[in-house]
Amino acid sequence: MLKHIFLMIWNQKGRNFGLMLEIFFSFLVLFAVLSFIIYNYNFFRQPLGFSYEKVWMLSIATNDSEKEEIIATREAISRQLAEYPQIESFSFSTSNMPYWHSSSSTSMSHNGIDLSPDVFTVDENFKETMSLNLVAGRWLTKEDQIPESVPIVINSVLKDRFFENENPLQQKIVDPEDNSSYQIVGVVDHFKFRGEFSPSEAGFFRILADTVEYADVVMLKVNEGADATFEAKLQKDLNNIAGNWSFNMVYLDEQRDNRLSQTQTPMIVLLTICGFLIFNVALGLFGMLWNNINKRKGEIGIRKAMGSTQVGLSKQFMGEVAVLSTFSIAFGAFFAVQFPLLKVFHGSPFFMQDWIYLAAIILSALLIYFLVLLCSFFPSRQAARLHPAIALHEE
Repeated sequence: MLKHIFLMIWNQKGRNFGLMLEIFFSFLVLFAVLSFIIYNYNFFRQPLGFSYEKVWMLSIATNDSEKEEIIATREAISRQLAEYPQIESFSFSTSNMPYWHSSSSTSMSHNGIDLSPDVFTVDENFKETMSLNLVAGRWLTKEDQIPESVPIVINSVLKDRFFENENPLQQKIVDPEDNSSYQIVGVVDHFKFRGEFSPSEAGFFRILADTVEYADVVMLKVNEGADATFEAKLQKDLNNIAGNWSFNMVYLDEQRDNRLSQTQTPMIVLLTICGFLIFNVALGLFGMLWNNINKRKGEIGIRKAMGSTQVGLSKQFMGEVAVLSTFSIAFGAFFAVQFPLLKVFHGSPFFMQDWIYLAAIILSALLIYFLVLLCSFFPSRQAARLHPAIALHEE
């Protein structure tokens, strides 16, 4: 039967070429869209490493205040924040916080491996405020303000890159630029501060020194009593403490939604375009199959007169479409596999692992097969139900 299907396809090669072309381009579009979706979903399913619910971020602009004034004012703000029952905990830090468009990095070298991990300068309350998962060692304390061999807490990505199966605690890492060193005192699981759709990257935490003036963010972990009235009171109290400073409150869950929309919106647009294209391909496929079957009523009548069953005729027409789809998918897969083979986008933020391309190829092929078999089922079934006398009479 397969040989006969190939013969029928070849005899109608001009008519089938357009159908194969539509399936080919549909496969490529599906491959591109699914690669992008799988790429982002792979990051989304990784642990975030912190809690964003009921967390506010207070950004501070000191407006060129003197160093001594900054230190004294920060202490006054800390005392004021400790008095509110609505605030469970708070932490001073630098501005490269979750869902914020700011970053800080440095160079590190260990066992011949060079990295540029993210640096998070925080105080001793940051772990509790952000609900970090400490998997080894301890968290930072005020006593860790040591100029030589600075104590740090690294994340699991940095641990895996530098130490693999070794115990990283008390190990030292060198900054090759200024020969400064860091001593690891703890390990946290993850800290994807750029959001759910970002990769989990290497990073570490260091303690915020009392004399450092660039602690321009306060992370506030609040409870159910923190509402708009409390926020207004908080802003008023802070302005009374530092009238020449500027304060801006941001809700971390809203920042998360904004950051997610930056990735979700392109995905929705691509899915909409892809769905529209697939819908049009399905309509065209359905019409071409229906027209093709109508032109073959004589053949159908002869086959039924010679004893072909309805199931056999349905299998023949659906088999032809399946074989056409296989040729188109194989041709499309030839172009798709060039991406992992040629390492396309290597070194760029859009570089994808080989398994992502493979998964996209398989899913695209399955969706194409489902689409063409679904579109061919009804016309094939109607053709198989034609009475041979009616089919030959119309012919």
